[in-house]
Amino acid sequence: MIFNKKIFFINKINIKKINKFRSIIRIEPFFNSYCDTIGNFLRRTMFLTSFCYYISHIKIYNSKCFFSGIKGVNEDISSIIKNIKNIIFRIHNSSFAYLIIKKKGPCIVKAKDIFSDKKISIINPDKIIANINCEVIFFVLMKCIHSSYKNIIDKNFKNKLFKSKVFILKNLNISLLNINYYIHKKNTNKKIKKLFLDIETNGSISVECCFKNCIFYIKKYFDLLFTILSFKINNNNIINNNNNIINNNNNIINPLFLRSIDNLELSIRSSNCLKSNNIFCIGELIVKNEIELIKIPKFGLKSLNEVKKLLFQKGLSLNMTINYEL
Repeated sequence: MIFNKKIFFINKINIKKINKFRSIIRIEPFFNSYCDTIGNFLRRTMFLTSFCYYISHIKIYNSKCFFSGIKGVNEDISSIIKNIKNIIFRIHNSSFAYLIIKKKGPCIVKAKDIFSDKKISIINPDKIIANINCEVIFFVLMKCIHSSYKNIIDKNFKNKLFKSKVFILKNLNISLLNINYYIHKKNTNKKIKKLFLDIETNGSISVECCFKNCIFYIKKYFDLLFTILSFKINNNNIINNNNNIINNNNNIINPLFLRSIDNLELSIRSSNCLKSNNIFCIGELIVKNEIELIKIPKFGLKSLNEVKKLLFQKGLSLNMTINYEL
């Protein structure tokens, strides 16, 4: 297969920050219509791969149903939940966090009154949640999670702190507000173009993180395509603890390492524990050792033995070394 090497020769990517939520990314140079194709491709991919943090579980002290009211609070349950859903969160170094509001009236409850067991940032701290008009305690417990874990239901949430009706919410938030791209031609050579991406977020994710996340997923998918087409790569031997070379057939990447851990048919508990620690591919799992896996919260010996058994069925094991980057 013969490639035209002059199609792409990107050598510069710059990010210019306009404000806290908006930046412009400049990629150069490009030839002809490839610039427009890649601009549209990156725009669509960023919308698909963007993530946010949202409230998945919420319970309010002395609440009975979604449309009921609370004594001493002007808003009903539905209005309070609607106000909470409009708060923009960012959780640092974790995929979930428990949030608490506990205020004694009369007062105005705002987003800045939220406390957490993890380090969080609230983008709109002045957002009003409820108005308390008498001396009552307004007590709310919430769980904020990463949007990639939207199907996980916390069965123990009902018994935490106090017993009350649990409201499970769906993710309707979008972290990306706007993405546009435009092309600039050079005056000296109109065949050479620059691509500009104008990206605006709601603050739950930075523009730079959004762009890196997009490129990460593109690389993952294209690596898989390259293995199917049998593109060769150097220095991709896999060695285990016994120094045995594994899967060194013509220096081709093993596509099994790029597959999701869901292909191992793990239990829901084991799968969720691994994903919460950013282990999504089989290749990312086999480089871990037993001590690293045991340190994962809620990942016990039963889960460890399950992983080792399923990897053995695939001809793999833990603590392998992969000399090429996944």
